[in-house]
This record gives sequence, structure tokens and C-alpha cells, in this order.
Amino acid sequence: MFSIYQVLAVDYVAVVITQLVASIQDLMTREISDWVWIIGSIICIPLGAYVALGLGQLLLYVIGVIVGSVFALLAYWLRAMGGADSKSIAFISASIPTITAPNMALTVINITPLSILVNSLIIALIIYIPYNIMQNIRYGSKCEALTRVKGISKIIYLLTLMCVPAHRVIKNPNNYAISQELTGSEFQPVIRLGLDVDDPREPLLEWLSRG
Repeated sequence: MFSIYQVLAVDYVAVVITQLVASIQDLMTREISDWVWIIGSIICIPLGAYVALGLGQLLLYVIGVIVGSVFALLAYWLRAMGGADSKSIAFISASIPTITAPNMALTVINITPLSILVNSLIIALIIYIPYNIMQNIRYGSKCEALTRVKGISKIIYLLTLMCVPAHRVIKNPNNYAISQELTGSEFQPVIRLGLDVDDPREPLLEWLSRG
């Protein structure tokens, strides 16, 4: 007979494998098959629910599933995340039960979807934003929209948007969303909530043809 924590360990491994498969598909094709989430959910959600029931944390588990699912739907509806990211959050929320912490504040932060967001923010602060700034320093002088903005807008642009050479966008269009637009004869930065999922090559080639 397996202990609750052995089942939890198997659950963790299955979740990690599912996420790795999804990440590999994302890197190779920029699309993730729904079967990854379906198969992962069939394996992981019963394990997570079993662990939550065994630890007497079923109510906390249900709260985590509801919070994660609502957040995933809202993020997708607002276009703040793509479909795969939203499905990933919902999948993890339903697969990994929340483990209670010594006090209420830590337990709240430890609710699976909230924990995902906190850790994602930490990773962004440590890895993504510094990389973004380095890329903007490297290519910023050639990014017309970046040279035109001033003050707080420029700081937001430097932190959240990335200047890259046109050939990189043309080669891998699914990796990028256009964050500047041609207004008259000038480029202006576009900073807004939501993902622009349109193919960026069309406006990019139009801009290049004007040069």
C-alpha cells in the first residue's frame, strides 16, 4: 500500500512530465496538442484529489481548482495569456493539491494557482526582465519607437517589450507580437493588456517596403 506522500511524489513527477512534453511541443511548433492536457489530467487530477482527501484538505483543494480555473478563463478572455498558458494553469491547479502551511498567510500564498503566479513573477524579475533590458540595450538604438518615447513610458517599454531585428521576426513569427505601429511617417510604441496573435510578418514587410 502506497503512502499519501508517495502518491504525491508520483503526482509531481507526472505533472512535470506533462509540462515538459507541452514545453517541447511549444518550442518545436508553437502549438500544444489538447491531448497533452487530456492525458495529463486523466493521470494527475485523480492523484491530486486522492492526496487532498487523504490529507483532509479537500476543501482547500476545491478552492485551488476554482481559483485556478477562474483565473485561467479570465486571463484567456482578456487575452493576457494564450490558450496553452491558460490550460496549463488550470491543469496544474487541479493536479497539485495545496498543502497547508504553519500559518494562514502562508497557506493562502501556497494555494496552487497563487503559488504559480508568485513564482512566475519571481522568475520574470530574475530572468526575463534583465534579459529584456539587455536585448533593448543591444538593439534599442535601431528601434525607432523606443527612441521616441520618454519618461515612465520608456521605462515600461524597456521592461516589458523587446527590440529584435526584423529577420528574427520573419524567421520565427510565432515567437513575437508586434508592439509598435506606423502612424503616418513615425513609429509609435503599443503597450496594452492582451496578446496580439496576428501574424506580425504582414505589417513588418509593409514597414520594410517603405524604407
